[in-house]
Amino acid sequence: MPVSITFNVDADLLKQCAEILGEPVTVDREGSGDVKIVATKYAINSNTRLIQSIYASLDNLNLRDIPPQVKVCNNPGAFADSAAEQAFALILPAVKKIFYHNLRTHKRIFKKEPVQTLKNKTIGILGYGEVGSRIAKIARAFQMNVIAYTRTQKDDPNVDQFAASPARLIAQSDILVISLPLTNSTRGLINSDALNMFNGNLIVNISKAEVVNKADIYWYLKRLPEKIYATDVWWNEPAIVDDVPENCIFTPHEGSEVPGDFNEAVLNACRNARKFMDGVELNVIDPAEYYKVH
Repeated sequence: MPVSITFNVDADLLKQCAEILGEPVTVDREGSGDVKIVATKYAINSNTRLIQSIYASLDNLNLRDIPPQVKVCNNPGAFADSAAEQAFALILPAVKKIFYHNLRTHKRIFKKEPVQTLKNKTIGILGYGEVGSRIAKIARAFQMNVIAYTRTQKDDPNVDQFAASPARLIAQSDILVISLPLTNSTRGLINSDALNMFNGNLIVNISKAEVVNKADIYWYLKRLPEKIYATDVWWNEPAIVDDVPENCIFTPHEGSEVPGDFNEAVLNACRNARKFMDGVELNVIDPAEYYKVH
C-alpha cells in the first residue's frame, strides 16, 4: 500500500518513516499514495484509503466531501508535553506577577507585594485528552485540586473530579485551562454566558483561538481588569489586527515549537498509519464534526 507524505521532510526523517511503515514512501504534495500523511493540504484520488494527520486537532484540514471509503485519523499526543508545559509557562507569570515585578525592578523599584499560590487552588481542564492529562500531572506537583471535562470520562489518579458539563467545570475553577480541539460544537464555546459563570481570575488557552469568542473575551477583559486571559493562540494568526488587552498574556503559538517535536509527531502518525494498514483502526475521527470549521 503506497504511502505519500504531503509536506517536505528531510532524507533522514523520510527513511525513518519508511522503516516504520514498511512500504515505499514518497514526498508528494498531491498525495498519490493510498495512505497520505498530511499536515494541511492534500488531494483525494480514487485509490485513497487513509488521511493521517500529524496533528491532534484537525481544524486545519478541509474535511468536506470525504468519500465513505476514506478514513481520517488524528494524532493524539502530538506536541502534548510541550503544550502542557506552555500552559504552566502562562499560568505561573500570571499568578506570581512575574512581568509586573520584572518591569518594576528594571526601573529600580524594589517593593514586595503579595502574590498567589497554586497550592490548593482548583484547576479546571476543559478537554481531557493527551494534553489535558499531562496538565493534570503537572498540576498535581503543585498540590492543586484538579477537575476536568471530557465526553468520555476515564479513571485517572490525577483528577479529583470529572465535571458533568463544561458549565459546571467553569463555575468550579479558580484557573480554567482550555485544551479542546476546535470542532463544530466547540467553536465559540467560551462566550459571554460561559465567562459570566467563571469565578476565578485566570483563563488559559492552549487549544485554538476560535474556541473563545473574541468579542466576548475582549468585553470581559475590559469590564473586569483584574481577570487575566493567557493564551498561546490568536484569531487569524499570525496577523494581530486589534490591540492586545493589557490584562492578556499572549505568546505566538510557541507550544509546538520545541525542536524534535515535529519529527516525533510525524513518526507517531506513521505508526498509527501502519496499524491501519494492518487492519487496526485507531484514532479514527468523524469528518462531520469538522464540516463547519472551514
